[in-house]
Amino acid sequence: MIRKSWTIVTLATALAMGALPAAAQGTGALTNKLELERSGPGVDGREGEKTYTTPDVVVPSDRIRLTLTFTNNGAAPAAGVNLTNPIPEALIFDGTNDTAGFAVSVDGGKTYGALAALTVAVPGAAERPAAARDVTHVRWLWSDAVPAGQSRSVAFFGRVR
Repeated sequence: MIRKSWTIVTLATALAMGALPAAAQGTGALTNKLELERSGPGVDGREGEKTYTTPDVVVPSDRIRLTLTFTNNGAAPAAGVNLTNPIPEALIFDGTNDTAGFAVSVDGGKTYGALAALTVAVPGAAERPAAARDVTHVRWLWSDAVPAGQSRSVAFFGRVR
């Protein structure tokens, strides 16, 4: 089966941001950045150093990093920040290094939890454990406030379908 490449414009359009919490509405700005991951040559069979660049086109199996940055433009700390982001159809969720307050959804954003604790309904059969390909949304709930004038970023990875 031949699969087309995805332009970054297509992926960026699919990268819709979730709503900010009531405490941060009107005081915060949310931005995103999409980058292609590349590994340099390794030594002694080890994986090389990873670099990230802004590509024009990505193809199936490329790994990309999506960075979400919340900036508190208000005069007071922004408490209860909730960053929710759907996984674009062009991607399969491939993890995060930012695990504090992190959870995923496999049901369109209705419920969240650790991927290992979630299940997926199978018509006419027993539920099965959820897998990365089932993730529909990612979410971070920050327990500590973002100070006025400060920013905080998180990132997740995806593989191009």
